[in-house]
Amino acid sequence: MQPGVAWIIGGGSGIGAAVARLLADRGWTVAISGRRMEKLQEVAGKHSSIHPFPMDVTDEKAVNATSQRIVSELRRIDLFLFSAAAWEPMTVGNYDLGQFRTVVDTNYLGVIRCANAVQPQMEKQGSGHFAVVASVAGYFGLPRSAAYSSTKAALINLLETMRTEVAPRGIVVRMIAPGFVKSELTAKNDFPMPFLMETDDAAHRIVDGLTESDRFEIAFPKRMVWLMKTVRALPYPIFFWLTSKMLPKQEN
Repeated sequence: MQPGVAWIIGGGSGIGAAVARLLADRGWTVAISGRRMEKLQEVAGKHSSIHPFPMDVTDEKAVNATSQRIVSELRRIDLFLFSAAAWEPMTVGNYDLGQFRTVVDTNYLGVIRCANAVQPQMEKQGSGHFAVVASVAGYFGLPRSAAYSSTKAALINLLETMRTEVAPRGIVVRMIAPGFVKSELTAKNDFPMPFLMETDDAAHRIVDGLTESDRFEIAFPKRMVWLMKTVRALPYPIFFWLTSKMLPKQEN
């Protein structure tokens, strides 16, 4: 994939900001969106090829308007990357509707809103890459992560479906599944995070994966990926015994 125009959701911080900077360094024109204008301006202020477009992914009208504005100003969208996420640690057995609604509205429905806004433009262009940052947490149900993990699992399923359905329109769907990466979200975690990665390392793996091939799954670090996939493949009695060991001792 040659440098063109990229639109990154969640480009004001974390992985999204690191990817935006790296793409700009490699010759891309990058639009970044998020709710916090000051964060977007901070990222954009360090590179003339990065342009801020503030937006909330839970607002359908704003998503559509921002997509149209980007096309009007930058002419096209060659690469779309959804890197926004809502995450709140939950206690065992907590399925609070309000918390679920917030996470689902951002992590899952946010992608749907963006897909409906971006894909017609890519179809008009005759090409485009539609990428979403899911998570290795979507490979199986993680204790204390019911809302977040289930939205990431839903995204993986959705993207698998989209990959086949929109390919005839010239759109390449990509699924990115990182392990633990240093960010504002992971800073909230009060549990051990194996194979924790630096943000810039994750950004390099994502950009290299997106630009050097058309493969569907970009997952890392490999040790974490294979561990999660191995657990997923276990028979359910063993799987549930193992996941029960992930509960805090006082709540087990």
